[in-house]
Amino acid sequence: MVVVKEYRIPMPFTVEEYRRGNMYCLRKHLLSEAGAAGGAEIIEIGQTEHPIVGNCQFVKRRYALDESFPSFMRAISTNGTTLEEFHNSSLPVSSSIMKLPAFQSFMLRIDTLLLEDCGTTPNAFNLPANALSKRQVQIIDIAKATTKLTPTLENGQILGSLAANWQKTEKKMMCVYKLVTVEFEYWGLKSAVENYMQTCEEETSVIHNQRVFCWSSQWLGHSLAEVESYSKSVSERVALLIKMRSRKVGRDLTRFDLVCAQPLCA
Repeated sequence: MVVVKEYRIPMPFTVEEYRRGNMYCLRKHLLSEAGAAGGAEIIEIGQTEHPIVGNCQFVKRRYALDESFPSFMRAISTNGTTLEEFHNSSLPVSSSIMKLPAFQSFMLRIDTLLLEDCGTTPNAFNLPANALSKRQVQIIDIAKATTKLTPTLENGQILGSLAANWQKTEKKMMCVYKLVTVEFEYWGLKSAVENYMQTCEEETSVIHNQRVFCWSSQWLGHSLAEVESYSKSVSERVALLIKMRSRKVGRDLTRFDLVCAQPLCA
């Protein structure tokens, strides 16, 4: 049975503000990914036309199934097996597909939608009745959810500044809706892999949206045009890093990343 979960993440911003914050945080993290020696490897970045998202930013990443993945996933993989991600973003709509090329039966799809509510839209993705019957809904409170990275995100604006009932008292409110569909047909490991990927996506969503809130002092005072300019600059740097890596340029890419990176507020 396909595992379908809908995560609803209320945020104390307008949709327009969140678009800026999301763009800034994604690009800031993207730059660190591109220069890092481990973790995700960025293969391609650019603009594309997506059948659902429309004209959008396209990023292709590759993840090696290393020690950070559970033993049951490494056990079924061979040397060189990778997890590939194809991400298309043009908020308020975005879509990602993850695949394991070695296993045609594996598919992880993530659809994202931003709405001006507090997570109350019953069927934001207009799912048919048969899909609704399989869907599980989970509301995530960024002030209460914790991950291994949560303590490092505070940067002067702690999550604790949100009151216990902040979703009822904040004047501005919008919600990030994420529909996550996982399917993996592999006897004996189907449920383990599907549940693991759902857990990973939940944690990733928590971390990213906590970043959007905790780093808001870095982007909230800037216009969409300024954030887009920053995003374009980062994309160009990342494309250069990819080109340098493909040509096997003998340089310290992490050092290059730090030298080239300029904060939005500069």
